[in-house]
Amino acid sequence: MRYKSITDADSRQAKLQAFFQRELRKRDQDALSTILNSESGRWFLMRLLDKTKINIDSFTGNSQTFYNEGMRKVGLLILDDIKSLGISGVELKQKAELEYIKTQIKAQEIAAEQLEGDDD
Repeated sequence: MRYKSITDADSRQAKLQAFFQRELRKRDQDALSTILNSESGRWFLMRLLDKTKINIDSFTGNSQTFYNEGMRKVGLLILDDIKSLGISGVELKQKAELEYIKTQIKAQEIAAEQLEGDDD
């Protein structure tokens, strides 16, 4: 019996691995699409991206930078997954960002009202 190298694209193992990778990608895209198509899913995604600090400078001048960059990389991978959904994914991400910003503005307005009420 002759065995093919695992690096041989025609090997059974390589075909199984390629199939498995395609299935994982499809399932990931389906799940991400489901998340982005619900208001609570979009909220969760924006909170998750905030926690990864993708829009914040991660350099601290010490080893904390490595940790920060690791968190940021996770956020960037999520953004890449969203982009892989095409235009609809980007549009849903933008919708999520707008909803998130509106919530932040509303929270700031409520906080300002509370502070004004404390002056009385």
